[in-house]
Amino acid sequence: MRQFFPLLLGLCLFQLCVPAHGQEEGAGLQAVLEKVYLKWRDAMLRKDAKAWAANISRYRQTVIRNSVVSERQPFPDAVFASGGQPPALGGLRLLEAQAVGDTAHLVYFGRIDMGQDKELIRENILKLKFFRENGTWKYDSNRISRLDGAPEVLKSLQEGKRPDFLDTPEYTPPGSMPPPPPLCRIPDYKAGCKLETFGYETTMSMNGVNYEPVRDGLDQQILIGGLVNGHNEITLHIKPVPRPEGENGTLQIRVYLLSKDSSKPGTEVLRWQAPESGAPAKVTLPIEVKP
Repeated sequence: MRQFFPLLLGLCLFQLCVPAHGQEEGAGLQAVLEKVYLKWRDAMLRKDAKAWAANISRYRQTVIRNSVVSERQPFPDAVFASGGQPPALGGLRLLEAQAVGDTAHLVYFGRIDMGQDKELIRENILKLKFFRENGTWKYDSNRISRLDGAPEVLKSLQEGKRPDFLDTPEYTPPGSMPPPPPLCRIPDYKAGCKLETFGYETTMSMNGVNYEPVRDGLDQQILIGGLVNGHNEITLHIKPVPRPEGENGTLQIRVYLLSKDSSKPGTEVLRWQAPESGAPAKVTLPIEVKP
């Protein structure tokens, strides 16, 4: 079995009030949001769990907590176990500070330093996301977009021009934030699944978590809430999608118990395949785990 990617904790996580509707931009917003981010970053560097929780959104904090316990790691200690550092802002050029509703972002260009060797630092795009909770901005997460495959964009930014991509939906705060997911159980076992779905759009749900639909593709996930001794269930919601004439759809799911040692293969505990006559609209599959 191909091994599942390890959880990345440290780098993709994160008070002045502005009107709850419309847009806010400019130096004032930049100063407020940078202050929030730097408080979160300082908490990460000092490994201060209380300060970390105070400066990160409830949504992101819950997502991280659920991922950590599903990996059978200690929370919040595992949050600070990453070898890298949160990106520093020194030397970066701000491209945009924008707030829409209770969401906001800061977008920067420059050499993004995360504590790596100097020769590995490259000029890229850094986006910091923020949510406002009870009138107070909280850091949510960051995303680094590499520019080594976009030389024209890189050249334009180096010349000081405003990039067109700032006007795309991806670089516009959405205006509202998702509600925090429920806290998942602490599992007896770390578990993962592989889903193969061609000719179908399949949405998986388990332990109160609804995963993103997968359409005509392969997907693998660490299961949030893992598996416990005894009875477990996983549900698939299935919709057929058009296929080339003469081609039948295929749908298969496999679930594994995963070892703490990533070099060891997983132990399969469920394999289900849709019949050739076609998949049902919904199927709930039991998974029995013996101690």
